[in-house]
Amino acid sequence: MYKTSQSGRGGLMLVLLLIILFISAVFFADGIFPKVSEESLNPKAGESVVVGGQSTDGTNTLQLQTVKFKDCLKTITVDLLLDRSGSMGSLTPSKQTKINRLKEAVLSLVSKFNDSSIIGIQSFNSLGIADDIPISFYKDVKNIIPKKVNALSANGATPTHDALAFSYEKLREAVAKPEFKDRKFNFIFISDGAPCPGIGCGGTAGQNQDPRIFDPNPADQIKDLGVNVFTLGIYDSYQAKDPELANLLKSIASKPENYYEANNADEVNGLLNAITAKICQ
Repeated sequence: MYKTSQSGRGGLMLVLLLIILFISAVFFADGIFPKVSEESLNPKAGESVVVGGQSTDGTNTLQLQTVKFKDCLKTITVDLLLDRSGSMGSLTPSKQTKINRLKEAVLSLVSKFNDSSIIGIQSFNSLGIADDIPISFYKDVKNIIPKKVNALSANGATPTHDALAFSYEKLREAVAKPEFKDRKFNFIFISDGAPCPGIGCGGTAGQNQDPRIFDPNPADQIKDLGVNVFTLGIYDSYQAKDPELANLLKSIASKPENYYEANNADEVNGLLNAITAKICQ
């Protein structure tokens, strides 16, 4: 009996010891089920996260990004200023003109919008600056966008200052409209040439069209409206060696990372998509 009692107590002690070791391991490992961190419960604004023990694999990430992008398009607000100067008629490596590639890219971009998106389009050369699509809800202008965009043709010189000043006035009016008061405006300026000086630029004879020499600078006025400014330069082999257009477009953009460049116009569609994705981040 004595030996049996001692054996029973030994077994009980062993069980208790194992229980204590298990509890200690669970405690120091932060529990059997890991806690959800405060950071995951309070993600940064606009970010999508998966919590509750579900792993975020590539499929989940893609699904969340797709949902987020579609939600963004409901309220995306974009105004475009398009260069249609004569150099936009030059050919790309695919034997398409720059202006045709730009038109394709713009039509592809707006095809992703929905009725509550906001879109405006201005275009310019030294023969005239046009308010092609007044800044409006997409539902109100979607039927006329293809005709207006497809009608753009390349001619004349590049009155950059006057074009930016024109877009500034359109944006100033739009930002003040009550129906647009809760929207974040984005402005995309696309050009393939440095500002032209002299007669025929759409401004005063002999006046340089570089907006940086003006006070006020219309590019700065647009940014002062609270508009997020993106720029896209369309280069060819000659322009790629000249930093002047790049320096100008960088100065017009809200920040350096909002400046994009295409080595040729065949890349414009992809870069416009990249800008849209950045707007929706």
